[in-house]
Amino acid sequence: MTVIDFHVHLADARYLKPEIMAFMRENNPGYCRHFGGGPHPEGIVAYFAAQGVTRAVMLAEYAPKATGVVSNEAIAGFCRDHQELIPFASISLETDASYVDQARHAVEELGMKGFKLLPSYQHFYPNDPAFFPFFDYVQSQRLPVMFHTGSSIFQGTRIKYADPLLLDDVADEFPELTIIMEHGGRPFWYDRAAWLLTRHRNVHIGIAGIATRHLPRYFPNLEKYADRFLFGSDWPAVPLDVEGLVDRVLALPYSVDTKASILYGNAERLLGLKN
Repeated sequence: MTVIDFHVHLADARYLKPEIMAFMRENNPGYCRHFGGGPHPEGIVAYFAAQGVTRAVMLAEYAPKATGVVSNEAIAGFCRDHQELIPFASISLETDASYVDQARHAVEELGMKGFKLLPSYQHFYPNDPAFFPFFDYVQSQRLPVMFHTGSSIFQGTRIKYADPLLLDDVADEFPELTIIMEHGGRPFWYDRAAWLLTRHRNVHIGIAGIATRHLPRYFPNLEKYADRFLFGSDWPAVPLDVEGLVDRVLALPYSVDTKASILYGNAERLLGLKN
């Protein structure tokens, strides 16, 4: 079965704090075996191909208060000339450039295919009207925007900013904006994330970082909303190889069509890869 990994980090010591790299090495020793000298595009493509993954979304990250800075330029350069790697931008809260100007540069000059924001890492409420012009621009470009929701273990994060219900305002104000709640509000807000699916057609859930075997319990109506869930590994911040995570999805008590939607169909649609 085709697989698209919607949630992959560029774990590079040049960009992330030493304690974050230490976490990656401890949590995923195989990462060091594969990429002891640092990640490179050809190696990442080969790794994911060996895991049965055809495409991987690579995420920029502006989170100097928590994890570090993986710039839009770094991600764009890493993915360039490798169609298997799909670059997603982020927004810096530390620069003087407006959020819209940053977004325009990312899309129109760097060729980014979506955005990932980390409210709890960057310390902002996603329903702050200051971000509305940015959302309006992303909506006009028909690009998806991902939000970290729920918990994080990293020092410097503030979980109060990661409540999925904060995205209710955004989804209502921008009904054509594709919103992805990464981690589904884990672990204490799964019910809020699930409820948002029932209210907003433009809201989705990324399952990265959620215990796969418990998805039927956390999201009992998942099959009813099978067009709204996306597979992601959160690699390399996971102890399993990506293939193992895919196998756990395939073992779920869902129809073949539902599993196909989670693993690649929904991602193809949101990324505009479907003919």
